[in-house]
Amino acid sequence: MMRFDLAKEEKKDLNRMFWRQMTGMSEMTYVRLEGPGFGWAMMPLLRKIYNNDEDYYNAVARNMMYFNTNYAFIPFIQGIVLSMEKENARNPQENINESVNGIKVGLMGPLAGLGDSFFVGTLRVIAAGVAMSLAQEGNLLGPILFLLIYHIPFYFIRYYGGIVGYKLGASYIQEAQESGLLRSITKGCSMLGLMMIGAMTFMNVPFKLSVVLKMAGQKLNLQEILDQILPGLLSLGFVWLVVWLIRNKKVSTTKLLIGILLVSVVLGGLGLAGK
Repeated sequence: MMRFDLAKEEKKDLNRMFWRQMTGMSEMTYVRLEGPGFGWAMMPLLRKIYNNDEDYYNAVARNMMYFNTNYAFIPFIQGIVLSMEKENARNPQENINESVNGIKVGLMGPLAGLGDSFFVGTLRVIAAGVAMSLAQEGNLLGPILFLLIYHIPFYFIRYYGGIVGYKLGASYIQEAQESGLLRSITKGCSMLGLMMIGAMTFMNVPFKLSVVLKMAGQKLNLQEILDQILPGLLSLGFVWLVVWLIRNKKVSTTKLLIGILLVSVVLGGLGLAGK
């Protein structure tokens, strides 16, 4: 059974990380979503871990990469990452960037689904149902109960999630690294993350052709043919193109957003694409 006893300095660090993460949604961007908030909450702890400026800036950079999950589970992942960073400071790893980002990407998808289904889809509905029945009668206890029913479990998981993540990392990261298990976990998490990104691309990037050709008196729907080859093929190709432009051609996101808007207007106006 995992014990929650922490040294005084460790508890102080985790409390600081917990309170700094409260403003995490304020640092969101369209490119990295919760990544800047994740990194900002870790910055003072990373400064304590890495005395060398170059190591510190590299750590901040990798902790500000794209990240998005349910808010209740962010401290859990931060606790694991904090343990990994501490171990890396003691015993530097060549693939620390891949390890940290692999763990983050691999965990954020499943925890996002778990958190959204429980807190947003279940607990909030139950809390609202209890509160509304009292509020309709003019009972002040209605909104108070809503806040208590929803926020007590939410912040309980947020706070102790950070401790569990940190203890889990502190107990097993070094052993996993020495046995090669960490590399396998990182690879598995990366694969899972890529699967989640592929599913998100299919669901959130609608790109369908509206072109219908006539050949030998028969109508030929190009989109139906592409769907038979691979559903979401155009969406996936479009996302790959955007990623390639960002990584290889260093195209700014502002230019890409404007370009996507113009292409959408042109293709839609010509009747070549659209739902």
